[in-house]
Amino acid sequence: MAISEAAMAAVKRKLNVTWDSNVTDERVQDVVDAVSPRLSSLLGFDAAHDFSKEDGEAWGLFLNACLYEFSDAWDDFTQNYEREIQSVRLLNIATKGDEDAETQG
Repeated sequence: MAISEAAMAAVKRKLNVTWDSNVTDERVQDVVDAVSPRLSSLLGFDAAHDFSKEDGEAWGLFLNACLYEFSDAWDDFTQNYEREIQSVRLLNIATKGDEDAETQG
């Protein structure tokens, strides 16, 4: 999954990657590719959702999820952020329900 250069730069800052390396860039891209669909599903987004700053709290969860995945600790992420994940998921479900009601009515 391709993300914007700005989003990739934010992920690299979160991971404290301060050097230029094609191998590291590929590893970070692998992390993004692993995190994006799993987190999208947990948060109630479409599987192809592109995370960005406009996502509000979900953006912070995405950055933290990348950090945990980079450290091979995805299970710890889901446990440590369970409340935040639930909160964003409920908000997304409610928002989708409102949008569906508007299109039907």
